[in-house]
Amino acid sequence: MSPQAAVAAISTKLGVDRRVIEFDKFPQRNPVTNSKEAKYFTVRTGGASVTVHFEPNVPYSPKNKMAVSMIIYEQPWTAENVAAMKDMAIKKYGAPSNGTNGVSYQWCLQPHDNPGFGCSEFRGPKLELSGTKLQIEDFRRRQAVIDFMNKSNSSRPSF
Repeated sequence: MSPQAAVAAISTKLGVDRRVIEFDKFPQRNPVTNSKEAKYFTVRTGGASVTVHFEPNVPYSPKNKMAVSMIIYEQPWTAENVAAMKDMAIKKYGAPSNGTNGVSYQWCLQPHDNPGFGCSEFRGPKLELSGTKLQIEDFRRRQAVIDFMNKSNSSRPSF
């Protein structure tokens, strides 16, 4: 999903004006395009916040230079909010891949055979709830950028 599509989706879902969205104040160099790009934006509403992170799109697309790599939804910590977040996540996403005992719950497509390990070895999209923080991340986005940078920095010895 492009940053523009993410802004539209978050604005619609949360019912907020786009002007309340706070973009990264210190854009960093995109290693794929060598231009400065915002790496995230945050929306705060009703005590909760949503932060959407981006990684350079690999393979490169001039139309969509960046793509969503992680989304974090967070509420203020209270015992009631922790219980409500857990109940809602289990109701919406089903039983966690790492079981229902503990302080952190994970959902992924290919959990470890041992529920205690949850999604620790899975390198695809992973949803994690810890207290009042719900985070979804797709490691493949970051790995694509790492692979791109490694390939770009590789050279053939000339001795």
